[in-house]
Amino acid sequence: MKKFILMFATICLITLTANAQTKKGTVLLGAGSQFSGTAWTDWQVTPKVGYFIQDGLAIGAEIHFDTDDEYFPSFAGYLTPDGSGGFVTTGEHSDYTLTSNTRRFGVFARYYAARNLFMEVSMSSGTTQSESWEEDVPVFDAASGGLVLADMVLQERTQSSHVRLGMGYTLVWREHFAVEPFVHLDLIVDGERVQPGGGAMQAAETTDLSGSEFIAGVNFSLFF
Repeated sequence: MKKFILMFATICLITLTANAQTKKGTVLLGAGSQFSGTAWTDWQVTPKVGYFIQDGLAIGAEIHFDTDDEYFPSFAGYLTPDGSGGFVTTGEHSDYTLTSNTRRFGVFARYYAARNLFMEVSMSSGTTQSESWEEDVPVFDAASGGLVLADMVLQERTQSSHVRLGMGYTLVWREHFAVEPFVHLDLIVDGERVQPGGGAMQAAETTDLSGSEFIAGVNFSLFF
């Protein structure tokens, strides 16, 4: 009986606290990441800020910027036996830098249908660019008027616009901090991936990314 009373009191405390954090004038600061359909090494945290314009209803924005530069110094290469008693140099390259970046901006609206249960809709748009180093890419040489093999950095670009409809649950801890598991339907209304071609011999390839999928994730939020 005592355990039941304690559990009931804890549930009431969480419920009442969550209700207090959704009052008009409350500011919401959060950061979340999706974990379904994504390797844990690729998780991206998206910060968001919102404001409750009335009890139980908040609007806000979410912004994600991420840039990663990796520098590779020049390398003289390895001496590899050529099979006839001599050696050839392989793997040599000049210095280069690979850059990967993501830029995404969106807006959202959240409505608490119950004390802890909320519905959320968001719209966002963003781009992702990633570079890779490729060796022996055939390119046109203006001096000779023919094709030559060259080493170069190639770039892949992804652009997409999303509409997300979902729901989540606010679990409040120590009054102002909350963990919010969520699930939503992600609609990619406009999206494409452009992959670079293999130099002069191959044109760039464009892939249509339009579609939909269910996504699960978790937010960590502050209410004040």
